[in-house]
Amino acid sequence: MRAWSSTNARAQFSKRYNVGDDKIILWQLNRPTDNFWNADAISARPVSGDHIHMAMSIWVNNIPRQAEHDRPYEENIPYEKKEDICPVPGNIAYTKLWPHAGVHTHCDGIIHVHPWSAPTVLRREGRFVTLGMWFDQVGIEYRRQGLAFKTGERYDNNATHKWRLAEYPCFNQTGYNLYTEQFDRIWLGHAYGSYVLWYGPVDQPVPPPIAEHIATLQRWGAHGYDGKPYPQRCI
Repeated sequence: MRAWSSTNARAQFSKRYNVGDDKIILWQLNRPTDNFWNADAISARPVSGDHIHMAMSIWVNNIPRQAEHDRPYEENIPYEKKEDICPVPGNIAYTKLWPHAGVHTHCDGIIHVHPWSAPTVLRREGRFVTLGMWFDQVGIEYRRQGLAFKTGERYDNNATHKWRLAEYPCFNQTGYNLYTEQFDRIWLGHAYGSYVLWYGPVDQPVPPPIAEHIATLQRWGAHGYDGKPYPQRCI
């Protein structure tokens, strides 16, 4: 991205990625990029040191799901077909690991986002902090055609029923952003946001957030990397 001022850089970033100006950070680099000027790096929140939360309510055919729980760290994957030449006993082809990446839940209906708690090599910040990270952490498999849960249920989009997601940047507002695809790419930068993910008839309106999840959200805080409050309040 090329810009002639920090103000212009912020405006371009905000427009390109739909990130509010209050959640954009400009970092001053200490080394020159050429003989004439120093470069600024631009990023979105949340960054390492930020700690924010949002509510997640999931409905399937008008039935609210209980709060999701973090999946086990290890997942054994069985052979599709074990070859006769394999001398190793058992039916485990390999073990998949799901390490903590800074986005998870406490089995409370809340998405907890704190990039600093992930190992540096796995850490994601800014617009790379996405709902897909939370799906991975709780065992929700997102495909273009639908979602599958670690408990075994699978619901695919079809001619009569579809998945949709309503994003309320603040839990107490009535307006929302509607998503019908690419849920895994949704940016998780709204402190006190509320997400309603639902599967049902194509003409079904958005269900309400689950009340217990919103009540829990209101008990949590939102802290910034710099010791100041995160730049969003929903009162």
